[in-house]
Amino acid sequence: MKAIENVFQGTGGQLDLLNTLHGGSSRATFKVDKEDDKLIVRLKAPGVGPEAFNVLVEGNKLVLYTLLTTLNDSDADDEEEAVQRLAVPMFMRVLDIPTFVDSDLIDAIYEHGRVTVTLPFKDEEQLHRRIDIKNSL
Repeated sequence: MKAIENVFQGTGGQLDLLNTLHGGSSRATFKVDKEDDKLIVRLKAPGVGPEAFNVLVEGNKLVLYTLLTTLNDSDADDEEEAVQRLAVPMFMRVLDIPTFVDSDLIDAIYEHGRVTVTLPFKDEEQLHRRIDIKNSL
């Protein structure tokens, strides 16, 4: 590839990315609801595919974010062989996981353009326990 073609291709990708970041995509929405036995977190980012959504549990934090990536597919036949060039976060939210949530059972599902994260509450037995006092003698 000639150097000038590479410059124009890179500039085109940057312009496409800037267009998306500055008005080419809809704003992400975020909502938390409480039900009897769980918290429900809903994240929607119109125009963003399921591969762009990320949900992480880091200690007592729940991290939700979406990444917009550009691919260099001029050298590859399909998207699997394409090389990722740039990843830009479009949305990021960090939430404290309450002590009454069982973080081992947190689940996320993508459907109808939206990610739904379920944070189930711990059983009553897990929330309360009596501590026996030991005699030091």
